[in-house]
Formats: sequence, structure tokens, C-alpha cells
Amino acid sequence: MQTITPVLIGVTILFAGAVIGATAMTAREKRGGFVYAQLVLMVGVYVGFAITRLDAATVITRGDWTALLVESVLALGFVFAGLVALRSERPWTLGALILSHGVVDLLHLSFDASHSPAWYAFICLIYDALVGAAAVWLLSDDKNRAEPL
Repeated sequence: MQTITPVLIGVTILFAGAVIGATAMTAREKRGGFVYAQLVLMVGVYVGFAITRLDAATVITRGDWTALLVESVLALGFVFAGLVALRSERPWTLGALILSHGVVDLLHLSFDASHSPAWYAFICLIYDALVGAAAVWLLSDDKNRAEPL
């Protein structure tokens, strides 16, 4: 994680703030879909990293296929759980799924996943915590909360 700089952390926090602002400005009935799209994008990034690790020109190791399989299964789990949450009476669980994606980031950090950049899991963990907590709050059923303009 030597390549993590304060600038990279700051940019991540600013980006998360922009996403939170965009989510807050989205009409209440469309927020769930917007948060679901974010969840799909988040899990898809790790699948993309695993795919880029495959190189047909050289010998593809078993570990490369294992990473792709594990990331794909995790992604499908998040995608289907997100669909269930989106259709449920508790759309705030989409935010909880984003927060739980932070656990996946922690696993990538713990196991030193070679198919993604060393700095990515830490930055993604920060992003997941900020956006996930905001999504739980923005998707909770609070009738007193102001509607977007």
C-alpha cells in the first residue's frame, strides 16, 4: 500500500461526496435504482481486474482463473441480493450491501489479492463506508426528510 497518497484519499472522499450529493438530489422513488447501479459497478470492477489478469498470449495460471471465478461468484451474489433489496420494502438494505462490500475489500487487503492494484482495496473500502452509510440514510423511510428540489 505504499502508493496510497493523501491526494488519492482526498480524491476518493471528494468523489464519494459527489456520489452522495447526486444520490440525495435524485427523486426518492429513483434513489434505489441509482444506488443499485453503484453497487453493480463496484462489484464489476473486481471482475474487470480479474479479467485483465488473464493473458491469452502467455500461460494462464490456475490462480488467475480462480480469481475470476471467485470475483464472478461474489459479483453475482451482490447483484442478485441487490435486486432483492431493490424490490423489497426495505430499500435501505442496498446501502447495507454497499457497506458489506467493504468486507470484500478487507478480504482483498488481507489476502493481498494480486489481480487488483495494491492501493485499490483500501480506497474502495473508504468509498464503500462513506457511500454505503449515506445510502442507508437516504433510502431509509423517514417521512420528515426533505425532498430534493
